[in-house]
Amino acid sequence: MSTIQKIKGTRDFFDLDAEKFRYIEQVCSNEIKKFGFKEMITPIFENTAVFNRLGEQSDIVTKEMYSFFDRSNRSITLRPEGTAPVVRAFIENKIYANSIDVNKYFYFGPIFRYERPQAGRYRQFHQFGVEAFGNSTAILDVDIILSAWTIIEKLNLQNIVLKINTIGDLSSRDKYQKALVEYFNKYTDKLCNDCKVRLEKNPMRILDCKVDVNQDFMKNAPKIKDYLSQESIDYFNEVLRGLDTFGIKYEIDENLVRGLDYYTDTVFEFIIKSDDELNNLAICAGGKYGNLVKDLNGPDIPGVGYAFGVERLIELMDRQNVWPSLKINPEIFIMALDEQSKIEAQRLALYLRKLGLKVEFDYKNISMKPQFRLSEKLNVEYILIIGENERKENLITVKDVANKTQVTIPISDLLNYLPYELINAKEGFCYDENAQ
Repeated sequence: MSTIQKIKGTRDFFDLDAEKFRYIEQVCSNEIKKFGFKEMITPIFENTAVFNRLGEQSDIVTKEMYSFFDRSNRSITLRPEGTAPVVRAFIENKIYANSIDVNKYFYFGPIFRYERPQAGRYRQFHQFGVEAFGNSTAILDVDIILSAWTIIEKLNLQNIVLKINTIGDLSSRDKYQKALVEYFNKYTDKLCNDCKVRLEKNPMRILDCKVDVNQDFMKNAPKIKDYLSQESIDYFNEVLRGLDTFGIKYEIDENLVRGLDYYTDTVFEFIIKSDDELNNLAICAGGKYGNLVKDLNGPDIPGVGYAFGVERLIELMDRQNVWPSLKINPEIFIMALDEQSKIEAQRLALYLRKLGLKVEFDYKNISMKPQFRLSEKLNVEYILIIGENERKENLITVKDVANKTQVTIPISDLLNYLPYELINAKEGFCYDENAQ
């Protein structure tokens, strides 16, 4: 009988890995709330039509979506990115009808793409993302980028570079795409098979090709800056001035177009600079989308946003060794030396847990040797010992594992012998062994 295993391209999170996962979620959520964002939780699957609007020639739509027909013969897709579901919810729930000029939401959850698993890439992965709908201003774009940079700083990540570009408004893009078609038609025999299709459907995506990226004809392709309207140029320059104002260093990458078709004007990526296979890998990417809400049958309201890849953040933080102290083991182990003390140990554990402490005890043994072994495996900081004598005299023995000290004290004085940082709130603690 074969062993049951997880699906290729997925991973399990447990023990310290799970703690790291939740730490990133907490940091991202806490920081983005300071920028006025509220959380939005959407289903992990949607009608396939929601994602088809992302662009018929984007790799996500053509190659990577997990789509299936349900029992009612409806085409359903596991979400391959986070923006479209948020836009759908924004429209369906008529959030745009409130009086707020800019509606700002964040999300955190699993994303599904059928692509070749490799360093930093999974078939089920997780994204933290933000979307802001409303006033289309360079100041908003800058604030969005600042929020991402704030999260990067809070996570203490090093060697991260902001790459930024403008792909112009719709009229600029139209002129540019015509120029690209004319140019790349001369090199059709050298284009990869995917780019031959892109040439007909979405020529700007050729610039994002990982296969032809080092070809000379790619380097000499027309640049978007030569086809921008004055309005797009002014908009982008205002974004750059804003970044300069706040000391955010950036590199203008004229080939940066992003993989989805809905972007307009500002696009950006935060990439890793390293000496290993993660070099140039994006940990965060996003930009402005002027027409996606309208394309999904909503009002004509622009948006801007980005998404972090959580697994990439974890891997990068592992390699850079920038994690804070993450405690997954209990802080206190209560040792009971008889059956009646076992009940008191459980009662005391409950009180301490309500104060915010992580407390464990042995559910079976009353002899000291197996309980000491268990406390060592759990790597606890303090051991509390309750036996018949302690119980009768309302005492407790406190063993400081690190300092190898041990004292027997009245149980009412217990909190005075534990470090203050272990206790969330000493006031109101009143251990009553007769409490039910």
